[in-house]
Amino acid sequence: MPCLHLALYDDFAWFYNRYWNEEFHGLAFPILERIWLPRVLRHGRILDVCCGTGHLAGLLTARGFRVTGIDASAEMIALARQNVPTAAFHVADASEFKVLGKFDGAVSTFDSLNHILTEDALQAAFQRTAAALKGGAPFAFDMLLESAYHTNWADAFSLVRDDHVLVLSGTGFDPRTRLAQCRITMFRLLDGVWKRSDVVVHERCYTTGEIDTALSLAGFEETACYDARDLGMSGQLGQGRTFVVTTRKRSR
Repeated sequence: MPCLHLALYDDFAWFYNRYWNEEFHGLAFPILERIWLPRVLRHGRILDVCCGTGHLAGLLTARGFRVTGIDASAEMIALARQNVPTAAFHVADASEFKVLGKFDGAVSTFDSLNHILTEDALQAAFQRTAAALKGGAPFAFDMLLESAYHTNWADAFSLVRDDHVLVLSGTGFDPRTRLAQCRITMFRLLDGVWKRSDVVVHERCYTTGEIDTALSLAGFEETACYDARDLGMSGQLGQGRTFVVTTRKRSR
């Protein structure tokens, strides 16, 4: 999930952990097993950038990989540590993090990098990831392209249960700024008292050209993009989503 300078997802973490993690990664992980994971050293070290509550880290750990995850949300990281106690997790921003040692692969899922709102910050995130990788190590991630934001990305949605409620109301996509946003209102019944929290989620639409340039400047090469629908991710989750696999440049 997104790494943000302001950890906006702290209040959303509980809902994300309960409702969104498994659905997305149930579709995304088989794709990663085809286009990225075979290139990662067996039982190697993997960096999960914007790891959310650790669902992907758990899938990778179960296959014998040693995973370190970073996310700007302290609540996301707290849940990740509960969900996958054998992995290492740190509160850190994707554009500023530093980790010890070198990794055999890196990954970032669920359009987390779309939540980085400037090209400079996106390039910084790629640079920090490149610095954490061994030469020749693969980096895979998915991002939403513009067509995704012309669908029902920000349509109204509500979830009502006895002890929690979530309401999404979107204002959609601005093609001039290439920014999209939606508002999330959440209620939880805690110790007999209803708690309300609100967050406005922003995403930035990047072109494949901008992504490729940022990767190249950060030290990646041999970049390939795959349409999620061609890889079997159907429905709304696959609409306008691209999976990218790139390689940390080797030392000459």
